[in-house]
Amino acid sequence: MARFALIVPVVLFAFFAHDADAVRCWTCSSDLNPLCNDPFLVSQSENSYLFRLENCDATSAVSYPYLTSSISACKKQKKFVHGALVISRGCTWKRKDDYTNTCPSTSTSANEVTSFCETCDYDGCNGAAAISKTIALVLAPLGLLLFK
Repeated sequence: MARFALIVPVVLFAFFAHDADAVRCWTCSSDLNPLCNDPFLVSQSENSYLFRLENCDATSAVSYPYLTSSISACKKQKKFVHGALVISRGCTWKRKDDYTNTCPSTSTSANEVTSFCETCDYDGCNGAAAISKTIALVLAPLGLLLFK
């Protein structure tokens, strides 16, 4: 029984942990694809072929010049362009020592006003709200209690 109690947390950690490979982010914009809007439900859409997960490190040399001190991340941004709400999802770059989920500062014109911008660092995290980390935090102690 003690072995089983040790295996459960290890399996949970392996299931919810992600490796340090390049992050892959959903890439779309609601002004070009209305299905990119909220709620963003790729798996439930019959048009899921219209979405793709982009490897953020594939275009790193072009996108961000300070690669030695940066990491790739996913971004979800809501902004008003000429008064219309546009939701965009894609890749961005952050300093390695930036542990916040705020976007790096971006310049906007008078015609664009950002109302929300958030970053995350695991595959597909800029899609629908993910609860996998919450589930892991709840299940790990629960598993330890059940198999004590």
